[in-house]
Amino acid sequence: MCNCMLVTDAGSIKERFLTTGCSRLDAKLGGGIPCRGVTQIYGAAGTGKSQLALQLCLTVQLPITANGLEAGAIYICTEAAFPSKRLQQLLENSKIAKTHSVNGDVIFVSHIATIEKLEDCLQRDVPVLMNARKIGLLIIDSIGALFRAEDLQEPDKIQLLSRSKRSIGRQLHELCKNDDLCVICINQVCAVIDGHRLITENATEQPALGFTWSSMITTSIYFYRNRRLSVRYACVMLASHLPRLTFQFEVNESGIRVIE
Repeated sequence: MCNCMLVTDAGSIKERFLTTGCSRLDAKLGGGIPCRGVTQIYGAAGTGKSQLALQLCLTVQLPITANGLEAGAIYICTEAAFPSKRLQQLLENSKIAKTHSVNGDVIFVSHIATIEKLEDCLQRDVPVLMNARKIGLLIIDSIGALFRAEDLQEPDKIQLLSRSKRSIGRQLHELCKNDDLCVICINQVCAVIDGHRLITENATEQPALGFTWSSMITTSIYFYRNRRLSVRYACVMLASHLPRLTFQFEVNESGIRVIE
């Protein structure tokens, strides 16, 4: 397993990032996706969340000299089928695939439909695969779907789900504790309740799963779009190394690209 931390000449530790495959996006994110903690990418359907996740499945295979991790990816699907057609389109059209030798053979896909199975997968299956293969990226698409299907009317059920959120969060942090695994959790959104706005005064949606889950997140990026203008935006909501910032991007057959 590769070590995703760089040591400077002064002996201090410098954080390592996984490239997104777009130099402008890397620059906006301060280097790419951190190989530390849990990164959440949240937004409504069709904003580009899964697109970025697929792109990272390619960049993780890149050599370290190209800001990749020379490793494979684990992609956990919780509701929809794995977007294999979109992945194939990226493999055929992206600059990443044209420049480097990347493929779908080292992207390991798992379909999980319950919270219990996800906890078991993170505790057992993922560590086994990481011991057998060189894995540099773990994606859960999406974390919110599993909890959305649960009945939240019973108080005991709510407490149980809160414990599950904390358990999954701790498992993810344990898996990436050596900073050699980039963890991405795609999340859905819910409507903002007046007086409880988590984003800005004008925000109409916030990440699903509430404060219990948000406390487990290290980096959070919000994807949204102006459908009238057909414009997509990304906003860095939480990052220890970045201020809050918003920028525009587009999605085409070759991947995600920031628009200056």
